[in-house]
Amino acid sequence: MMRPVRRVLLTSALLLATAVAGCGEGPAVSPSVGRPALDPSGEPFAFPAGGSIDLPASWDITAGPDGGPEVVRATSGQGAIVVWRYPRTEPLPTTKKDLVNTRRSLKAAATTRDPELKLTAALLRRVPEPAVELAGTGTMAGAKRSIRSLHVYADGHETVVECIGPLADAAQFNETICTPVIDSLSMTNA
Repeated sequence: MMRPVRRVLLTSALLLATAVAGCGEGPAVSPSVGRPALDPSGEPFAFPAGGSIDLPASWDITAGPDGGPEVVRATSGQGAIVVWRYPRTEPLPTTKKDLVNTRRSLKAAATTRDPELKLTAALLRRVPEPAVELAGTGTMAGAKRSIRSLHVYADGHETVVECIGPLADAAQFNETICTPVIDSLSMTNA
């Protein structure tokens, strides 16, 4: 009688420890749930604080909790798109020099978080607002992933759009899913 109870308690403790260990580490994408739907049709999602983004209509779309930094999460198979919004008290980058320094800081933080991260691009962007975009291959939930991360600086906030997909379909995933989603980002109500 005690063995089943211990097994349930041990299993519960392990699940809780796994869940807590993932907190604050960005999206935890399951490493083996299948190929994401490569449906480019967009489903507009309006941000509570203004702005919007078009997410793949055939994906599971879940709004983040009220008041938290996660705004929305869309998932399909091994693919995930997550939008985060963080308030910033320090001055936001506006000049090219500011963005270069921000890019340097983001690259350092990303490689500290994932020492196996291989960046293929680190771009400065001005549309829709001053932004830095990182792209490459990293490890998420124990599996190698294609990662694109856009950091937009506006209205006292840093809005981050993470587009994560399987390596096997990286080029098609990027072209069919990530680029249209990132290009649809609007930081104002239109």
